[in-house]
Amino acid sequence: MTKKKTSILILLGVVFLGLILRTPITAVGAIVGPLKSILDINNTVAGFITTIPLIAVAIFSPMVAKLSNKVGLEKTILLAALIITVGLGFRFYINTYVFFLTTFIVGVGITVGNVLLPGIAKKYFPENLGVMTGFYAVVMNISAAFAAGISYPIASSNIGGPEFSIGLAVNIWIVIAILNAIVYLYISRKSTVENVVTEKSEGIRHYLGSLKMWTLTLSMGLQSALFYCSVSWFAEIMISKDFSPETAGLLLSISQFAQFPSTFIVPILADKLHNKLIIPTVITIGYIVSLVGMLSTNGNFVLMLTFIVIFALAGGGSFSYVMYLFSAKSRNESEAADISGLAQSGGY
Repeated sequence: MTKKKTSILILLGVVFLGLILRTPITAVGAIVGPLKSILDINNTVAGFITTIPLIAVAIFSPMVAKLSNKVGLEKTILLAALIITVGLGFRFYINTYVFFLTTFIVGVGITVGNVLLPGIAKKYFPENLGVMTGFYAVVMNISAAFAAGISYPIASSNIGGPEFSIGLAVNIWIVIAILNAIVYLYISRKSTVENVVTEKSEGIRHYLGSLKMWTLTLSMGLQSALFYCSVSWFAEIMISKDFSPETAGLLLSISQFAQFPSTFIVPILADKLHNKLIIPTVITIGYIVSLVGMLSTNGNFVLMLTFIVIFALAGGGSFSYVMYLFSAKSRNESEAADISGLAQSGGY
């Protein structure tokens, strides 16, 4: 396989992987209301649906790098795609206990992909970390926004009955998971463990003694909390503020699409700026202004839209900046996976 074909295949793998790391979660947020009814659960229990994948991330993230070092980066991502495929397949069976169990299984697959994406960027695109980080972060946001936007129409279409239509709304991304597995099956056949690990990392104790590691962990946790809380409850909150379910779904979708500019631009700026403190400062101001604005707005679409766009720009920038730091602060793909795993585990 030529270098050009390899690069195209790797890019395709990055795209497919990015497409399935948020969609199984954001698709749920837009249809919390119908899902609560069909599963016969309350708001508190419904909140756990989007919390479960994060619990999986917290538990399994530190283990991903070790597994990757043993079997290879590409083979481990193949395993992630297969796990997500199995989880989404069984989640078509709409039953409360099955839904929660399969969501956890999907969360395990998402964990592996989340941790290893910075490693892929570090291994194959070391000279273009900013651009590649922005690229795969945008792919994740595009798919998350698309999932949020189409899940309510699919759920309300009543295709194959209420249960199947809801199952289709939250699990349609199984198609991409299968395609991702096929791509990484081919890539992994051409890779070996030896060319995945070129330098040994200094161990977990070394990272835990680093202040930078702890700041990365805190940053990961805070931006993730803001993102997943918004994904889970924006639609319901908008409905409580006198917007229709359709408008609420539209605002949720916009909150995902509006992240694109900052998601792509921030890592590129981070590569060029000497004083990187400017980035988190601007992001923090954006979060504060938008959250205060949304809390004080009722029924005014234009005003709510303005604050949601500001929130989205802050969110997109914070996510891609943290992901960029995972790669930028590491020497190789193995170390990038270590840093990513520890920061995501502690953060979540």
